[in-house]
Amino acid sequence: MSKSLSILCFGNSLTAGYYNYGLAYHPYAWKLEERLKAAFPTHTIRIDVDGLPGDMVNSPPGRFLPRLEQKCEATSYDWVIMLGGTNDLGYMYPAEKILPGLIQAWTMAIKSGANVLALTVPECGAVHQRLNNTRAELNSQILSYDADSFYVFDLHKEVPYHSAAQDFKEKIWDDGVHMKPDGYDLVGNLIADHLIQLLS
Repeated sequence: MSKSLSILCFGNSLTAGYYNYGLAYHPYAWKLEERLKAAFPTHTIRIDVDGLPGDMVNSPPGRFLPRLEQKCEATSYDWVIMLGGTNDLGYMYPAEKILPGLIQAWTMAIKSGANVLALTVPECGAVHQRLNNTRAELNSQILSYDADSFYVFDLHKEVPYHSAAQDFKEKIWDDGVHMKPDGYDLVGNLIADHLIQLLS
């Protein structure tokens, strides 16, 4: 009997693969699934995507926690890959208001029996010192968080915006917040590299 691996990719528009003003979607999960199937050909691999554009970690007004609870109650996942906080940062919430919601979400997923792979929040096109400082503070807290079954991938470091070469920017980024299909495929490949190492 083949082994199974079930993964939930959870978050907001960046998880959904939003591009072209929301007229099309290309989740990073597609490339991730392709890579995992190639790496583990004897496994049955299931990847679910739950990305709600505009959703916030702060619940309420966001629906991050109730959405996650619903998914984890319905399915027993081996891994939950989670990206949250982008929209909270956009609304200028401070890091100390965002982190507790993320910790609640990570804890909920771990209690359901899953391992968590948390992603740091990537840059965006906006040039705003307060936003940059808050994002840096939040990402530092995500990277330093420690718990059993908890892992982090530094997406912010791996997919730059402001320091990126112009041709990279044009290939990867769609509108300064969301990515193009090539960008989401890059994210899927990067996460796959990291997850394959963890699973091996």
